[in-house]
Amino acid sequence: MVLSPKVKLLYLIFLNLFLIGIFIYLLDVWGLIQLNQYLPFMEKEPPKVDQTQANALLLEKEKLEKEKQIIEEEKIKINELKLKIDEQQKALQEKEKELQEEKQNIEKQKQKLQEIENARKERNKMIEDMAKRLNAMPPEDVIAIIQGWKNIDIVDVFLKMEELAEEEGSQSIVPYLLSQLPPERASVITSLMLDEGIRENIFQE
Repeated sequence: MVLSPKVKLLYLIFLNLFLIGIFIYLLDVWGLIQLNQYLPFMEKEPPKVDQTQANALLLEKEKLEKEKQIIEEEKIKINELKLKIDEQQKALQEKEKELQEEKQNIEKQKQKLQEIENARKERNKMIEDMAKRLNAMPPEDVIAIIQGWKNIDIVDVFLKMEELAEEEGSQSIVPYLLSQLPPERASVITSLMLDEGIRENIFQE
């Protein structure tokens, strides 16, 4: 069957239109042209969103925002609490330091008191030994020995000599020794022998 020239021309036109259509479609697919700008019926409708799902997503987003806000507030409170803890720790350390210093001072005072007590005991022991030796000597020799002594030393020895004499039931030579000293010095020594408070102050000095 032989086609007439008109029919061939018609087929050729349809073929060209078909090829042009395919070419234009490919250009649209490749993003080189936008057919929907020229052919409104080809414009894609926006995807339909389920309203229930949208509400659920919105609620979830709000929930996450609230949780995030709560976490941030907790962080602030934790930081504030940490600062207070640090301040209290610093105050405690300072108090402990003060207590340690006070404890050291107390220990030093105890040590000093112990040293004083030991010195007092040692002195009393030497005073007693001296009193025993002087009691065994002639009064004239005793006066010669004690001339250069301090008054407080003479007082302590005389008191111990009287104590020993009383324990032995013998006559004390202290009154005689006082009578052999210069009157003024004898008066001072007698006053010291009678006033324990003054003797204590002089000893501490």
